[in-house]
Amino acid sequence: MSIRLMNFDQTKKNLSINIWFIAYLILLIIVITAGCFITGYLGDKARQEILEYNDKITSLHSSHLTAEFDKIDRAVRIMSGANWIVSALISRAEQDIANANSVLDRYNSGLGSSVCYLMDNNGITIASSNRNNPDSFVGKSYKFRPYFMQAIKGSAGRYFALGATSLKRGFYSSYSVRESKGKIIGVAVIKQDVDDEEAHLTKYPNCFIIDPNGIIFLSGRQEMNFKSLWPVSSETKLALIESKQFGKREFEALLPGEISDGTVITFEGKKHLASRKIINPEGWSILVMTTTERVLIYRVTGVIFIILICAFIIVPFIINFKISRLAEKVSESEIRFRMLFQNLTVGFALHEIILNDEGQPCNYRFLEVNPAFEQLTGLKAQDLIGRTVFEVLPSTELFWIENYGNVATTGNPLRFENYSHEFGRFYECLAYSPRRGQFAVLFTDITERRKMEDEIHVLSVTDQLTGLNNRRGFLSLAGQQFRLSDRNKGRMLLFFADIDWLKRINDIYGHEEGDRAIIETANVLRETFRASDIIARLGGDEFGILAIDIKEESPEIFTARLQQLVDKQNDKEGRIYKLSISIGCSYYDPEKPCYIDELMARADKLMYEQKQKKICAE
Repeated sequence: MSIRLMNFDQTKKNLSINIWFIAYLILLIIVITAGCFITGYLGDKARQEILEYNDKITSLHSSHLTAEFDKIDRAVRIMSGANWIVSALISRAEQDIANANSVLDRYNSGLGSSVCYLMDNNGITIASSNRNNPDSFVGKSYKFRPYFMQAIKGSAGRYFALGATSLKRGFYSSYSVRESKGKIIGVAVIKQDVDDEEAHLTKYPNCFIIDPNGIIFLSGRQEMNFKSLWPVSSETKLALIESKQFGKREFEALLPGEISDGTVITFEGKKHLASRKIINPEGWSILVMTTTERVLIYRVTGVIFIILICAFIIVPFIINFKISRLAEKVSESEIRFRMLFQNLTVGFALHEIILNDEGQPCNYRFLEVNPAFEQLTGLKAQDLIGRTVFEVLPSTELFWIENYGNVATTGNPLRFENYSHEFGRFYECLAYSPRRGQFAVLFTDITERRKMEDEIHVLSVTDQLTGLNNRRGFLSLAGQQFRLSDRNKGRMLLFFADIDWLKRINDIYGHEEGDRAIIETANVLRETFRASDIIARLGGDEFGILAIDIKEESPEIFTARLQQLVDKQNDKEGRIYKLSISIGCSYYDPEKPCYIDELMARADKLMYEQKQKKICAE
């Protein structure tokens, strides 16, 4: 009987082992199958991260280049309509050519461009800001350039090329010049050298600015310039050589075929994921190539993860007799988790949400906090656990209740940054719901980071010499005021001021004295205009002022006050030169809205007329 019982027990044990073995085997198959999907998912995730990284780079450079080139486009449009530009093309008189040259010089200086020049209907340059340089454009024909052909037909021209005279890479923006009846009589052009743009690409060695044929125009690696990423046909190569767009090159092909956005290519012996973004209607694009090593790493990580999971499935089966030890390990794991919780450097708090009769979040109760929470808030755990937030912090804003309530009731995690009036600090928070009706928050104090970001923003819109707004700050604030003016029907005055004879001050007394003259002018403008007005140094000796919410004030009131303050400065003892400021003003009527560029152009023109009168009077 005992033998039968022992055999029966043994049979039960064997059956139990077989059942456990089959169960583990099935579980192992499920895990391996799931692991294949997870590994594929991780590879796709790595690919997506690379594409997002590439897109970030392409968007960064695209935004930068587009902003720079749009600025040149706007400037050449305004410049082409200048009266002296039109007069020079009509009369070809020496004085008109000289006047046109002065306009070109002013735009060239203001924009910091390479050269501004004017061509007649035949493509011959009749005036240029580089007329006194050895590589002067005057007298040279550029009718073969596409930007001339486009503008002479009435279209705005945009063109990237190697300078035929200067042999420097540049962006050309052209616009047709028309006489009073609208007939095209010539073309105005601004060239902006782009060699300096490569400094922005050096951090990304496989980032290229390419033409539609794959010719590399700008690169983070100079040795790659003017090579072709993919083969160029004989006809295209001949056309490029004849147009002199990139000089006489062989256009060595680096890859066998054209690169599309999101494709995987082999470049310099490694696989890369390419992102290509078109940046203009002509088909020029930014191309970024990043190695796919991350995909391999993610997939290997997935494989390792699956191997570990399999090990955790197999090992308990093999060492089933050590269940007690496993229990101890679980206990140790809990202790380690508690230690991790206690030593976590970010604040952590667990809460339960409290709902009102309508089922809406109205309060929450503290369940647990870690030491980092206490350090970041100054509150003690014993004063928090079991109490509601309104008992501890009566002035808590509804923002926190609403957002945390949404997390606790929907289960959707939330990451955000917000200022706490209770603590006077900025916090970055990650809230999630471990179970319905509860939410946990991980948070860090980012007050210092936010202060640094604010300081960086202030520096980006401030002129370092005068403390006034710079051009970027002026245009940003002015844009806001234009929108408010259109909404509130408020009137504004835009002044364009320029220091007279600053070059003479620099030449005679030195640039330090010139800087003092600029600072002195800035102080005079601050005293002339109101605190609510927007005052900026636009560049060099040019200043812009937007007087907002004009009631009864007329431009003459401001200009008279300005002249009075200038005279006051000049009457001071010990002055070695007289300060003089030319100023022009244009009026903004919200009933007849216009762009700020148009308003600045009108004020600039009036200022220039005043300056010319002073020059003639001298």
